Amino acid sequence: MSTALWILVGIGAWLVLSVVVALVIGRVVRMRDRQVPDPPPRQGPSSEVPPEQRGPVEPPPGHRPPG
Repeated sequence: MSTALWILVGIGAWLVLSVVVALVIGRVVRMRDRQVPDPPPRQGPSSEVPPEQRGPVEPPPGHRPPG
């Protein structure tokens, strides 16, 4: 076979191998994710206290307002 044909065969084999490796890695990641258990449901009463709301931030002393 000519050199050009061997180069094309090599490139084709490289592409096929890279696709196979990508598929195998994808399957490994999916199988690993299936083994991670779901987090347990949260227990206890919900918080009745609303989160603290802060007022506007004041500039530090000695700071001139813009404009």
